[in-house]
Amino acid sequence: MPHATHRIAAAAALVLTLASCGVTPPGGPVPTRFLASTGTDMSQRIERLPFDHSWRDPKVSIGKYKNIVVRPVTTAFLAEGKWEESRSAEIPDERTYKRRVRALSKHWDKSLAKSFTSPVCVFYKTSDAGKPDTLILEVALTEARFPGSKPVVAPVPAVPVKEGAPLTTGVPLCAFEARVTDAATGKLVSTAADRRGPDIAVPDPKAQQAAVSPNEAICDEWSRQLMESSNIELFPKVRRRWFNFFKPAAKS
Repeated sequence: MPHATHRIAAAAALVLTLASCGVTPPGGPVPTRFLASTGTDMSQRIERLPFDHSWRDPKVSIGKYKNIVVRPVTTAFLAEGKWEESRSAEIPDERTYKRRVRALSKHWDKSLAKSFTSPVCVFYKTSDAGKPDTLILEVALTEARFPGSKPVVAPVPAVPVKEGAPLTTGVPLCAFEARVTDAATGKLVSTAADRRGPDIAVPDPKAQQAAVSPNEAICDEWSRQLMESSNIELFPKVRRRWFNFFKPAAKS
């Protein structure tokens, strides 16, 4: 019982701390120029798909496409001025933050490549956009907030904090926008966008040893779901899974 009481108290303290520090809970992604330039209505959503926003041109027959080009993930549309939300001992400044973002985008590149070369993918992944019946997938990482695992003290704290108290602004979160176009005509075929973060739970020190792992896990899940979303016949139900990065994953 004392152990259970301690866990409940710790969880309550975490929730109160996040609220007092103004950490924004996961919600719908804020549109950037990446998708705004296409004129897409961000309020649209295909119910069977696991993203906050999803749209497909109903006039386009996806079945006619055989190949797909997956462009490198871009960070050019990353939300400005939000690096402070990731401030920690590992990310003391904006330069370090941008380096972490680049590393995350590189990881996502590999993750997308792995998903779109899976035997169950209906498309043949190619680098040749000149092939007939080819789609181009472009993905933008529009937000990234990294968790901190080491205690630090803010230089100018908004409220008094004890020395050595950890900053709680590093709750992991990512957002993306994606668009798919016809390689030959440039016509927009489909779009998607999503924003995800973890459930509020008692932190597990082992799960926090690799600070970027929660963000990588979000991107890995998106890679799989973006591929599966193209395989409606093979995967009629693509379900969204909410992550709990503060608890060890169950072993299968």
